[in-house]
Amino acid sequence: MRSILRVLMMSDTPADPNRGAAGTEVRTMHALRALGHEVDAIWADDLGRRIPHGNLHILLEQPRTYERAAVAALRRKEYDVVHVNQPHGYRAARAVHQISPKTVFIHRSHGFERNVEETLKPWLKKFGSDERNVARRLATQALAPLLRRHSAAIAREADGHVVSSSLDAVFLREQMGVPREKIATIPQAAPDFFLQEPAPPMNAQRLRRILNVGQFAFVKGPMIAAAAMNQLAAAQADLRFTWVGDRASEANIRALLTAEANALLEVVPWTTQETLRDLYDTHGIFLFPSFFEGFGKAFLEAMSRGLCVVASDVGGMHDVITSGMDGVLVAPGDATAVADSVLGIIRDPARAGAMSAAAAVTARRYTWDRVARDLTAFYESRVNAMRR
Repeated sequence: MRSILRVLMMSDTPADPNRGAAGTEVRTMHALRALGHEVDAIWADDLGRRIPHGNLHILLEQPRTYERAAVAALRRKEYDVVHVNQPHGYRAARAVHQISPKTVFIHRSHGFERNVEETLKPWLKKFGSDERNVARRLATQALAPLLRRHSAAIAREADGHVVSSSLDAVFLREQMGVPREKIATIPQAAPDFFLQEPAPPMNAQRLRRILNVGQFAFVKGPMIAAAAMNQLAAAQADLRFTWVGDRASEANIRALLTAEANALLEVVPWTTQETLRDLYDTHGIFLFPSFFEGFGKAFLEAMSRGLCVVASDVGGMHDVITSGMDGVLVAPGDATAVADSVLGIIRDPARAGAMSAAAAVTARRYTWDRVARDLTAFYESRVNAMRR
């Protein structure tokens, strides 16, 4: 029987299950509690924020707010584990080791920043453009090496690192020098209610509806998704595209599309997980052409509802999808490969049906209960190592 662990989770995000990293932390907390662990949580509203500028907040304020919160919590209560989201908790790690030497400090990454930076370099050179003024560009360049220190510091200070993809784990080992035993690769999951009902069967109507879910950010490869949609619109005029994202980005999305593709596109603003599930159930193909993902829960949500996923061979997709069986993996940055893969699925309904069914089966292997059990095992291994 597992012991009951006392865990303090800290994340500079809102406690919102409908958002990316925030949703992962919320669902992890609930899953740990369901196993009987005592879990306290500190969120963005509890940490506070005075510096509005993003990078300056991360550089100057966030490490200290994490530190103050950890110190205050440890003075009120003993914890077996302090679990902090992203590398900016390195000062909190030092404080934990000083105040409570038997408490394990765990760094949870949703895409290790140094890995993101290195992965995006060639793509920024190929596709990137920076329309900011000279002063802002110079400021960003000056801050970048200072922010990199946070990644190096957390690699040294944390007693354990939790990542969601094997590619992040490899980067931590090979580029940051973190010992293998200090790293846990724990894939994420779709919301439980996505898995409770069977995925709807694939049919011709679903196959003509193509879905993309993601913020309009360079890392997500929006120009690749748009280029694939342009090719698909030219090849088959009866398709329909849906892009779920920030409504403020609609003009940027449409600027990447041809007139033919724009006529086929609906932009849907961010919504609840319940409404998103309904969207998944009416679409048949899911595009996910990111340049980098720490994991990328959306592709697994889509698989759980039986969509045929066409995705870049990165992040969680690299680990979860068996290309050609329960989805299709393509090289990052290759819009033609995305479009060709989609057309191949549409034009072979039998293959599409088999892929849809296989995707739903694969997705059901990944649950938040499994996340909590794997995380518990890693917590315990690091606690035992610390106490030895």
